[in-house]
Amino acid sequence: MSIIEQTLTVGEGGRVALQIPRPAGSRVHVIVKEFSEKPPSEAMALADLQSQTGFARDVLSNPAEDVWNDL
Repeated sequence: MSIIEQTLTVGEGGRVALQIPRPAGSRVHVIVKEFSEKPPSEAMALADLQSQTGFARDVLSNPAEDVWNDL
């Protein structure tokens, strides 16, 4: 799996055009993220990745697992 990163400008009607080196008919996964001139710190980027894990979503955010409120 390869990752191609591009910074594009949104055009009329909210459209962007991607040029990717893949044969016609290839399936790709596209993630759109707002561009910021200031890159996030490495610590914040890692924290953001951790917050998206299945463990964080399914266990840490589960009210049944929040035992500290019962003390």
